[in-house]
Amino acid sequence: MNTAPLQGIKVVDFTEVQSGPSCTQMLAWLGADVIKIERPGVGDATRKELQFNPNLPSYYFLQLNSDKKSLALDAKTPDGKDILTKLIKEADIFVENLHPGAMDKLGFSWEAVHALNPRCIYGTIKGFPVSSKYKDLKAYEPIAQVTAAAASTTGWYDGEYNIPTQSGAALGDSNTGMHLLIGLLAALQQRERTGEGCFVYQSMHNACLNLCRIKTRDQLTLDKIGYLT
Repeated sequence: MNTAPLQGIKVVDFTEVQSGPSCTQMLAWLGADVIKIERPGVGDATRKELQFNPNLPSYYFLQLNSDKKSLALDAKTPDGKDILTKLIKEADIFVENLHPGAMDKLGFSWEAVHALNPRCIYGTIKGFPVSSKYKDLKAYEPIAQVTAAAASTTGWYDGEYNIPTQSGAALGDSNTGMHLLIGLLAALQQRERTGEGCFVYQSMHNACLNLCRIKTRDQLTLDKIGYLT
């Protein structure tokens, strides 16, 4: 750990399920000190998903949250807000993936966090780009794959199975986490020059579209010229 590239970097992880936690887990793997915020008495939604031992977290949770510290905190309460504020003031990176508008309602939007700690980088994952008419909608893995056309590149070209088919790989979730990770690492490098943190926005739609761009090209080509056997 003495040579870990992100040693000394503090991350406040306000994410849940898969897309956000996959990103913050990789930050932890690179040596960052990641504090995962969870709801008191409930925790991350994946803690009990397909839970085989009631006394242990599920495999799903462990697969996405290893190497992190967990803190039960209700950001809706005054005490919870005070604690989260203190954490943010000491953080290098704040990451969230709640539904659109949720962090604004809690009082921890990009503008609010930047005012608390101008050096803190703010990473967020949402379903769609800010330029999209769907930017205020919630999104999940199947939605990201279908709207980004990834599902149209999987399966058979004709016959009864010629329907959009979701990929087994988490193109909308873990892939989005990797895309956000790249943005956050770039933001850390930028901060070295500017001394100021920035806002890093990653949509599940665009991450999915980027990863399947070649297959989408192939699909468009087939649709244009016709399928030749």
